[in-house]
Amino acid sequence: MRIFSAILFVAMITVSAVGGVLFYQQPVGRIMPPSGLKCDRSDLTSYDGKMLAYRRRKGSTFLRIRTNFDTTEEVTIRHPGTDDPSEFYLINGQPFTRSDWRRIEKRRKVLKPEMRANVWVCRGNPAVEPVVDWQPDDTGATQRAGKTARCLLPRAAVR
Repeated sequence: MRIFSAILFVAMITVSAVGGVLFYQQPVGRIMPPSGLKCDRSDLTSYDGKMLAYRRRKGSTFLRIRTNFDTTEEVTIRHPGTDDPSEFYLINGQPFTRSDWRRIEKRRKVLKPEMRANVWVCRGNPAVEPVVDWQPDDTGATQRAGKTARCLLPRAAVR
């Protein structure tokens, strides 16, 4: 009981010293890559965030992503001879179907505003095309791993 009381006292003083604001780090977790992605895990990275640019043309699709870690990344998907990159697309982790275009594009080749996605890139093997897992229902309001969350405590709660 004494140890618990001592720990509680130190925690209360620490919170009081920072003005009633307690900072904590969310547990860092990794989202699972798509099962069909042929890339060594040590060469794989993902960019989770909001699309800033989207250019779908015959032969390639260009994406610029503002990640949840406040970086801006650029990815190009190559699809020779077609303007359809859907073989490299998922939607909410599920296979992308023809009817899913209306969920991500407001009109042909024009992405809906505020569209979010997880983009998987095999950095160690550029022959492996990136995979885009579109998240049309994600508003970005959820805290992400790696972001610092703040819990505000009233001063009265720690006295």
